[in-house]
Amino acid sequence: MTDSKRQLEYFKTVTHMGSLMLSNGGEIFRINAAMNYGARSLGLNDFNAYVIANAIFASITIDGELYSTRICYVPLASTNLCRVEALNELSRKLASQNFKYEDIKDELKHIENLESSSKLTKVVCSGLGSGSFCYLFGGSFYDTFVSFIAGVALYFFLLYIVPKLYIPKIMSYIAGSALVTLLCHILYNLGIGNYLDKIIIGAIFPLVPGIPITNAIRNFLENDHVSGLIRMVDALITATCIAAGVGVALRIWIIIGGLI
Repeated sequence: MTDSKRQLEYFKTVTHMGSLMLSNGGEIFRINAAMNYGARSLGLNDFNAYVIANAIFASITIDGELYSTRICYVPLASTNLCRVEALNELSRKLASQNFKYEDIKDELKHIENLESSSKLTKVVCSGLGSGSFCYLFGGSFYDTFVSFIAGVALYFFLLYIVPKLYIPKIMSYIAGSALVTLLCHILYNLGIGNYLDKIIIGAIFPLVPGIPITNAIRNFLENDHVSGLIRMVDALITATCIAAGVGVALRIWIIIGGLI
């Protein structure tokens, strides 16, 4: 392999590491730092990168001439903390010592296949989260129980049903929030629960975009206005979809009640 081709492979690996961090919810400044550490460890000359919330623009030069530029589009996705932590650990290792290219590539392949937990675990945790938030907002024991059931149903729908329907993220959030709102209404009208509003709030809380809003504010504070705006708009759209789903479900229930 010639030196130029080797440099190109190194360049692709470094940008792949950055896109992997970005797609799993990593911080913008950490992604920049990790790619610079990787480029320095692999001996890339004049490596430059510009990262925003859903894209990476990077270039390298050889012998003072522009050699390659990469534009990596990275769709906004949920945070996977186990991969982010593994990638941060890799960047710290790259900063402290030199790594062979093969070792970095193998480590990235391993990280890419990491899974934080099984789908069943996520479903159960969604129920526990919903029930906990319902109790935190003043719900009774029965309210907490209903929110737990609704939270389980919510993530079962998102993880098992939505992938088979091939619907956009926006529609999945509207449908998910509408589904749990109707389920809460049904259980409440069966005599289970005391406060319908607290039940619904707890049930839809796993959908609330808390991390994206936090990251957006942090980006604004770091003067990264483009990334902050992208993440804030995405979070606001998500919140609007949740509200729309709940509103549609409440309206449907009123219509059903009027017909009955």
